[in-house]
Amino acid sequence: MHTKDIAIIGGGIAGLTLAICLKGSRFKCHIFEKNPEFSEIGVAISLFPNALRVLKQLGLLPEVVGIGSAITRIFMKTDNGRILAQTEPRYQLPALGMLRTDLYAILLKHAEATFYPNHTLESFESTGDGKVKLTFNNGDSRMFDALIGADGINSVVRQGIMKDGKPVFRGYNMWRGIAASNSEIHYASESYGKGKRVGIVPLPDGRYGWWATSNEKFMADDEPEGTKPKLQRLFGYWHHPISELIAKSDYIVKDSLSDRIPVRGWSRGNCTLIGDAAHPTTPNLGQGGCLAIEGAYLLGEIMRKYGITDTAFQLYESIQFPRAKSIVDDSLMLGKMGQWENSMAVFLRNMAMAVAPQSITLKVIDKYFLQDVTSLKI
Repeated sequence: MHTKDIAIIGGGIAGLTLAICLKGSRFKCHIFEKNPEFSEIGVAISLFPNALRVLKQLGLLPEVVGIGSAITRIFMKTDNGRILAQTEPRYQLPALGMLRTDLYAILLKHAEATFYPNHTLESFESTGDGKVKLTFNNGDSRMFDALIGADGINSVVRQGIMKDGKPVFRGYNMWRGIAASNSEIHYASESYGKGKRVGIVPLPDGRYGWWATSNEKFMADDEPEGTKPKLQRLFGYWHHPISELIAKSDYIVKDSLSDRIPVRGWSRGNCTLIGDAAHPTTPNLGQGGCLAIEGAYLLGEIMRKYGITDTAFQLYESIQFPRAKSIVDDSLMLGKMGQWENSMAVFLRNMAMAVAPQSITLKVIDKYFLQDVTSLKI
């Protein structure tokens, strides 16, 4: 059977997962990455059962479990540490906290592809013979049978297909770090204040990943105050071990919280999008990476069965879009509530979390965690 060459723009979680999903097929993957090397930033990521089902199907579950720390309980707290609610995941597969770099190393090791670092896509165009021509900023130009945009929220491929402009900034920024703690926490938590939040997730070897959000202008400069002094001013009086984790973090990353309004139209001819290029979401449900893994698997299965036609890519989009839209919309709503500043609104939010039965909380979580894309009939 004739081999088809597939260009994947972006060597992140979505792009690598797709290359793994297409192993042993008639498709040869070529992954282009704008950075000098294929790597990830050293912060935490959570993987939930919906993503682990895919990794199990791909034969990667033992390795992924080996780099993770099980999240057995999740607490919702106030800034002074008062517990508002707690839940215990009750699924056959665990919820895991891990380093993005460790997950990335596993995906990179198993991806079957030709890798091209230092390749930033400038433009692409469909040719008359059913191929797509890619042009890169280093002068390289190549022809492929299909193009998959896995190049994130600021996707060049998306703009070529959809021309829908810039992402939408949602009014708050996020800092993330990794640190050890003298306290043995052994659970994940999210703590709420006025216009601010802090999340903590357990990692292996006594370390914890943490994130903090605050309402402020897009990527507001932390200088001249400095990142750690600013974070201690904002969160230093919050409950233990938040101040300790901030102080002990050697490396802190800051990002804006942005997404896009979910719309159809990711696919055109022999081109389509996956991951954040297709459906960027705020991280309030911890489902961004999980959704990328789900989508890559779904696209891979459809390509294996139906090829790289416009019909096949439209089928992929029709299945993935409703789930993605639900997650993007729900995450946006939860983020808005989490960032409330009005005292009465904050009081009512916290009270609602405190009085909600655990059965309701679990039902909400089921909506995201019970999804099994590996069992879909396509």
